[in-house]
Amino acid sequence: MNIRLLICDDEPLIREGLASLDWQDFNIDMVGKAKNGEEAFELAKELRPDIIISDIRMPKKDGIWLSEQVKKFIPDIRMVFLTGYNEFEYAQSAVNNGVCSYLLKPIDEDELYSVVNKLAESIRSKRLLAERSEALKKSMTQSKYFLLSYLFTRAKNGILDCELFEISKPPQMTAAVVIHFNNIGDTDNTCFMAFEYILNSLGKDAEFIPFFGNTELVFIFCFSCSERDAEAFLFSVCEKISENIENSFSCEYNIGIGSITDSIEEIEDSYNSAVDALGYCSTLGSGNIIYINDIEPKASLSAYHTKLIDSYIKNLKNGDLRHIKKIVDELFESMRRSETTLYNQQRRSLSLILAISDALYSLDYNPAILFNNTDVWSLIRKSESSEKLHKFILDITDVVISHMEEMQRQKTENIITRVKELLEQNYATDASLETIASQVFISPCYLSVIFKKETNTTFKNYLIQTRMHKACELLDSTDLKIYEIAEKVGYTDTRYFSELFQRTCGKTPSQYRNKNPR
Repeated sequence: MNIRLLICDDEPLIREGLASLDWQDFNIDMVGKAKNGEEAFELAKELRPDIIISDIRMPKKDGIWLSEQVKKFIPDIRMVFLTGYNEFEYAQSAVNNGVCSYLLKPIDEDELYSVVNKLAESIRSKRLLAERSEALKKSMTQSKYFLLSYLFTRAKNGILDCELFEISKPPQMTAAVVIHFNNIGDTDNTCFMAFEYILNSLGKDAEFIPFFGNTELVFIFCFSCSERDAEAFLFSVCEKISENIENSFSCEYNIGIGSITDSIEEIEDSYNSAVDALGYCSTLGSGNIIYINDIEPKASLSAYHTKLIDSYIKNLKNGDLRHIKKIVDELFESMRRSETTLYNQQRRSLSLILAISDALYSLDYNPAILFNNTDVWSLIRKSESSEKLHKFILDITDVVISHMEEMQRQKTENIITRVKELLEQNYATDASLETIASQVFISPCYLSVIFKKETNTTFKNYLIQTRMHKACELLDSTDLKIYEIAEKVGYTDTRYFSELFQRTCGKTPSQYRNKNPR
């Protein structure tokens, strides 16, 4: 980090001499020069130097005045005085005004470098300390009760920092409870007081990880029991929380209970489902405990695996085969890691295939290409291991992508054929990219891309070539004047038409007609 230096001296030779020293060798930038204290102070306010080297005796405002102003208004600036022997005692008085050092004239260049460089290093150290202090402050602000995003990120990789979050061991199941407070501002302490109160009231009844927000409190509960017992506990503890809020605070609130998940990777999904439960507040009012499974019955798929299937379908629509296969790998790896039984893997594979069928149908493709009306479930059940089932889904993916690519190729060919027909019919009237694209029901941008890819020329060039070909026919078969031919092929500017004709055909319209007399 470079240090900024300002020079102040009323003698031009000294001022310019100091400014011309090799300050860059010490990572010091000379940012300004002044001839008296008043001018130096104005520059200091504008340029914000780190160090000022100043003469002590100057006309108008001297160095002592400058040090007083700097101490008062810009106290972080360090100052070095240059003084004569007979001004030595006068210079010493400036130390109380924040002057860091003073040097006797005539100035020894090495001594000046040493003093200024020592100040520069001190400034750099102070800045580094301030940066570290700021980083530490930021880290503290985001610590523990504010680390919800960190928890989600780590959990997606199968990691739960038990020591950090004061959990005795990785849980068998987790569930998120989200408490949302309505109509409270950022300066309202209700949320914080409720958070503190709930922490104290829950005590050691259960293991949970709490998080604080301005209007939202999140509790990730950890269980090592059956799902039924976990549900019963969640309702019990949420009723206790609700009672505490009702008795101690005057505010509107709702409590959302997320789905109970059986793997660490699904913690964020449980949180999201709790937030989804709170989304029904507008119809259910306030002061409610809303369990997502009461409103949206739990599906056979976990939320995490549902998300993977949704991602698969999204990338299927984009034709991203490499990414799709990666998602399939991730899906099966997750199921194996969570010790999902083969039967459950088969059920989830069936859900994926059904989702693929729906996606194909929505894209106007024929889903029958998958199994041609064969019993899908019976085929899935023939995969008698996770590895075989995994390969089965990858094979299906290859079939689907191949079919989509072939259908897309045929569709593109049909579009290009139709575009050429439209250009043949309308080359002389409205044959713009926008107009033609609207007639084949695609965007101009997409038409431009596929047209160039399929024809190896741009839409514009193809239109010009079509018009020039028609112009040649008219020159060969009629006695129409050049401007009349230009108008018939779509150009009102005869000169522009002639330039395009010559560029395309290698000769002017007149030269073409003369060489090709009828």
